[in-house]
Amino acid sequence: MAYQPFALKYRPQRFEEIVGQPHVSQTLQNAVAQGRIVHGYLFAGPRGTGKTSTARVLAKALNCESGPTPQPCGECSNCVAIQEGRSLDVIEIDAASNRGIDEIRVLRERVAYAPAESRYKIYILDEAHMLTRDAANAFLKTLEEPPPQTYFILATTEPHRIIPTIMSRCQRFDFRAIPIGLISERLREIAADEEVQVDEAALTAIAIAADGAMRDAESILDQVVAYRGQDEPVDIGVVRTVLGITEESLLARTADLITQGDVPGLFGVVDDLVSGGKDLVQFVADLTEYFRNLLRMSMQAQVAAWASVDEAELEQRRAQANTLGSKRILEVIHSLAETREKLRWSSQQPLLVEVTLAQLAPESSTPGVAPVEAGDRRDARPTEPVPSEEPVPEPPPPVVAADGPLTLEVVQAHWATLPNELKRSGNMPVAPIAMAGSPVALNDDTVVLSFGEDYQFHYNKTRADYRQVIEGALEKLFGQPLRIECRLGGEEAAVPDDAPQPTPPTGKAPPDAADEAVARTLQLFEGSTEITEE
Repeated sequence: MAYQPFALKYRPQRFEEIVGQPHVSQTLQNAVAQGRIVHGYLFAGPRGTGKTSTARVLAKALNCESGPTPQPCGECSNCVAIQEGRSLDVIEIDAASNRGIDEIRVLRERVAYAPAESRYKIYILDEAHMLTRDAANAFLKTLEEPPPQTYFILATTEPHRIIPTIMSRCQRFDFRAIPIGLISERLREIAADEEVQVDEAALTAIAIAADGAMRDAESILDQVVAYRGQDEPVDIGVVRTVLGITEESLLARTADLITQGDVPGLFGVVDDLVSGGKDLVQFVADLTEYFRNLLRMSMQAQVAAWASVDEAELEQRRAQANTLGSKRILEVIHSLAETREKLRWSSQQPLLVEVTLAQLAPESSTPGVAPVEAGDRRDARPTEPVPSEEPVPEPPPPVVAADGPLTLEVVQAHWATLPNELKRSGNMPVAPIAMAGSPVALNDDTVVLSFGEDYQFHYNKTRADYRQVIEGALEKLFGQPLRIECRLGGEEAAVPDDAPQPTPPTGKAPPDAADEAVARTLQLFEGSTEITEE
């Protein structure tokens, strides 16, 4: 006999075997026992939760030779035929490939005929939401008033696409995603029946990966057993290898690097993942789940009951949670969730992951600036530099004398020295961002920085993340407290003709410099930008 996959071999054959849907199985059992079966049912819910299997069990309950009975025998000719999918009176139709009005017309003609060998004729319409609107409307009258010996069971994963007129003619049952604990328990029974040794951590990992679908869990177990061999024990390492799940140690290391603000280390993690052929979408998903548990700990809640972590791992996570704090962890989770969605459509997955991880680290890697919570960056103030083993050099005397007035011309003349001051304070990475802006105005104690349209990123980072660092450097440079105001593109004030222009970090001139060069060339050679036809 051909090999039977676990998903087919262990398909529920009785109401009691349907996992995780007691509200459905119990109601249908009572309905059969009380003779309250209606002619139209709608089974709605996620994939792999037992919709079609329940429809077959209901068909057996109605057509069992000792029935109708809530406990079909599973041994009579009708039960066996339904179980093997060869009953002439239980017709399964795939609405995805039989969705047109012509197929529904054929169905309406066949409904009029009496059952061939059973008590009732039962139609199981899978993926019912795929019916066209014309086909659904043609089906309405038959569904509402079918022959007494005919029943319809519609199954769908997208009930919102079922037209209301069909919905109103059916008794609806909503199937739920199966809990992780119930999936693990069922997999344990299958493993025992197959005489396969599987540890609890492996069962839990499979149940989590199945995402509430029993069929998926059974298929994964089947795959894992095939990889390991029938006589070899299955542990969490095997499951991670087969499914590509990220190692717990790598997730912990990544969280440590984010906590420490170690951007080169984070880039090294991405390099290792890419060189090892790992799925970056899976990595981001696993890292999000890791930070989910950190969030629970930071809020004094218990780690999820199904999370397989030992006491040493718990202590490490508690330390990370205490260091980061709940607000910072929430920011990380939101950023990772956004990245996970973008990764599905990105052709530059490694770059996207690197950028995300680098953005998660700067607040804790910028010396001299305390981490700023989201929403409070504009009002935050620089803090004292973080103590280090090497002595911090004394700041140089201000460029402008204390009794001299500070003017825009002075700021522009000495703007190019700002990177030196940033370097002295340990904030050299901020310099390329700040130097993309040009000082175009001085209003009291506020320096107005103008950023070209091509420097949207630099404008955002200066305004949101590095404002306090730059203001601190300006105060040391010019000997008085100064604030900065950022303007982008058309927002900036007019720049004086004789104002020096800082060179942007990319080495190319601002957009308007090219236009000025063209104008001067045309003036020199008496040329024109107009195009004439010969």
